[in-house]
Amino acid sequence: MTDIAFIDAKLDDIIAYLKAARLWSETLPEPSALASQEPFAIDTLTFEQWLQFIYLPGIREHVQLHQQLPADMAVAPMAHEAYGQEHMPLVHLLMVLDNLSKIR
Repeated sequence: MTDIAFIDAKLDDIIAYLKAARLWSETLPEPSALASQEPFAIDTLTFEQWLQFIYLPGIREHVQLHQQLPADMAVAPMAHEAYGQEHMPLVHLLMVLDNLSKIR
């Protein structure tokens, strides 16, 4: 298992970036939007909402339960698709977590 403190720090870095880039929302989406079955909830949420309300809590839960990260995550490519070059620091942070998911 990868160091829990390291993953927690990366999650905190992602949150800090989202807030600094004004991509953080103080408003929780409707429950139906959070229940989307589409990848990245692309039909109901913006990418940053998906990160904030689905991805980050899910990864944090895995860490708190001392579980391995979901296998072969590929969130960084979606971030790059969503933002292009505009938010490369965020893409790089997500790439770190993606790479950790490949360590077994």
